[in-house]
Amino acid sequence: MLKLSDNAAAALENLRQAEGIPESHDARLTGGAQPSGDIVVRLEFVENRDQEDAVAEQAGTEILVDPELAEPLSDVVLDVEDTGEGLSFIFIPQGA
Repeated sequence: MLKLSDNAAAALENLRQAEGIPESHDARLTGGAQPSGDIVVRLEFVENRDQEDAVAEQAGTEILVDPELAEPLSDVVLDVEDTGEGLSFIFIPQGA
């Protein structure tokens, strides 16, 4: 299952506050495989949960994962890095 780093959990909460997104909205990863084999992932905040979504949690912060992404993201950690222009969400292999 996808894991969240402490830094990613904090960044999601900071993003929620900065954008004025209500606590009732959940962070959700959506997207899927492209013909090239690459996986496109989009982060959004949604008002209603999909019953089929997987849930990853860290430090009280939950993120929903679209069922289409659950398997491809099962062995990664959602983290953040400072790009010099701000924080960017990244995926790193678990155990790296």
